[in-house]
Amino acid sequence: MEKNAISHITCEHLLKIKKQPQPTEHMVLDLRDPLEYDAGHIEGSKNVPRRELVANIGNVVPDRAHHVIVVVGPTLESEIETIHDDLAELGYEKVEFLAGGFDRWCEISMPAVDDVLGGEVTPEEAGAVSDDEEPDLYEGEDPEESNEPLM
Repeated sequence: MEKNAISHITCEHLLKIKKQPQPTEHMVLDLRDPLEYDAGHIEGSKNVPRRELVANIGNVVPDRAHHVIVVVGPTLESEIETIHDDLAELGYEKVEFLAGGFDRWCEISMPAVDDVLGGEVTPEEAGAVSDDEEPDLYEGEDPEESNEPLM
């Protein structure tokens, strides 16, 4: 592989791989900071913050022949070439970067809000009132049409 030949995998392709009954052997390596990773990550991915990559990748991916898919956030996109070179120097040969990073992954893999709610509405949206909450006696009335003074 050429020194500057950086391979990318699309989010759609990774999603297709992950949905297969027997997914191919790969390790998704998320280089974002732990706070970003904890806020949301690709299922099954391992977090190795960028600053710890060289020191810790051998613990997470001991087999250098393993297919590694690297996930970065917007703050690391400018470092992809350096990250690629670091991994190559450590002997990792099958390395691909997730095109669009985690942001793109969220766009294509996260269910829409309606899907999460199953199309249902909350009790409050349906007009339910709790026992300790008084009903709005003026609900549905237009104060402009009322002849009573507002104050």
